[in-house]
Amino acid sequence: MNGGQVVPDVGGIVRAIVVVVVVLCFGWLLLAWAVFKRPILALPVAAFTGLVLLVGMHDAQALAIYLVVALLIWRRAHRASFDRLVGRRLRGAWRRWRVYECSWRTTMLHTGLAKRGRVRDAVPRIDRVISNRWCDRVRVRLVLGQCTEDYEKAAPGLAHAFGAEVCRVREDRPGRLWLQFRVADPLVAPLSALPIDETVDLEAVPIGVREDGEPWRLKLLGTHVLIVGATGAGKGSVLQSLIRALGPEVRDGRVQLRVADPKGGMELGPGRALYARFARPTLDEQPYAAIVELLEDAVDALRHRSDGLGDVGVRKHTPTVEQPLIVVVIDELADLTKYVKDRKTRERIERALGLLLTQGRAVGVCVVAALQNPRKEVLNDRDLFPTRVALRLDESSQVDMVLGEGARDRGALCDKIPESQPGVGYVHIDGVREPTRVRAAYPTNDDIAALVAVYTPPRPALDGEQLFQAAEHDVDGEVIELPTTRNEDQPEDDGKRAAS
Repeated sequence: MNGGQVVPDVGGIVRAIVVVVVVLCFGWLLLAWAVFKRPILALPVAAFTGLVLLVGMHDAQALAIYLVVALLIWRRAHRASFDRLVGRRLRGAWRRWRVYECSWRTTMLHTGLAKRGRVRDAVPRIDRVISNRWCDRVRVRLVLGQCTEDYEKAAPGLAHAFGAEVCRVREDRPGRLWLQFRVADPLVAPLSALPIDETVDLEAVPIGVREDGEPWRLKLLGTHVLIVGATGAGKGSVLQSLIRALGPEVRDGRVQLRVADPKGGMELGPGRALYARFARPTLDEQPYAAIVELLEDAVDALRHRSDGLGDVGVRKHTPTVEQPLIVVVIDELADLTKYVKDRKTRERIERALGLLLTQGRAVGVCVVAALQNPRKEVLNDRDLFPTRVALRLDESSQVDMVLGEGARDRGALCDKIPESQPGVGYVHIDGVREPTRVRAAYPTNDDIAALVAVYTPPRPALDGEQLFQAAEHDVDGEVIELPTTRNEDQPEDDGKRAAS
């Protein structure tokens, strides 16, 4: 105090200002870091803080309540779009922090995926988390020197550590991979017939659901499909779901179904109105003659189309009404390749199948076949099917026969699928090294009848001779009456006189 005046403590004021500035800078840097590292969790806090500064606490609280109510209404009214745009991001951010990052370092050390160093440990880093109610997908940056096999060996321990039913490893790109943790199983309950989409992508035909809750889409254009499973494994569900999804294209004429049912039509017969050709064994001396003719006619169509496309320089067929995608469906292939007694008939079948499988893909002829026994002595051309679906199998050795060597070691436990889950199986998805677990939908008899009623293609009008030929090939048609011509010079009662 000097002359009754108080001398301000300049040093203390400066220190206080410095502390406030440092705290504010640190707070803003922390907020910026949080927004950058945890945008889904930090952005709402940052936005609310900004609202408080702009409009005050009371108005900011009111706006926040309105926003929460709007999100709840959106989720209630259209959950699919809410989950796609908001829900998955919120769930992924929450589970990344709450489930994985809290114990990530410890888990990596205990499972042997982290490498200890003198200064610090080298630990794989979490790059991204995508989550839905069925599974979490965690993208990981590998430590230098690691490979996919290291994580495949540690997958059971990772599943237990993070409370998941199963952990599967998916390759992403060099230095990155996905860990897929299944937290619930969408394939336990039977799946009803899927709704029919009027816009059909022949390279991604939806026929079921994958174990991550996403649609199972099967490529049909430019490939052949082999479905293998024991009795009651659900092969019919896959075939019927595929036919169901193709309904709009069949009706519009861009897909033509030619169906052979060696089992007599029990499985595929109810949908015969959708088929351009339908053949089954008969009770005469040559029971498989109609099926042989169906296959050989498909070979003739293949050759004609190949010549036409080659003349115009087209290397890949695009389905049109004039040149539709021909899908040859065979319900039980072993009946044709193994159990036909007549040697000449069996040789004709094998020759036609070989030509279709080796030359059909490029010209728009696809073979979809179901089979129980995948052994070479039953089907010698097994490797000519690029797309293969393995349902429940009787023996573990059959898994690698269908999906390729090492498929069972990578998680395709087809021999462990219970009989109570028909339609469940494993399939290779494009771009994914490991087999993916899937389940086909189950169309009921009522679903098939409704499909036939709506999507049966219009049949051409046939005269008597064409109708006779169509009956031989089991093709539906409409009878028309041809106009009769009469010679004007001939009296009307000539017929009566001749009769008399």
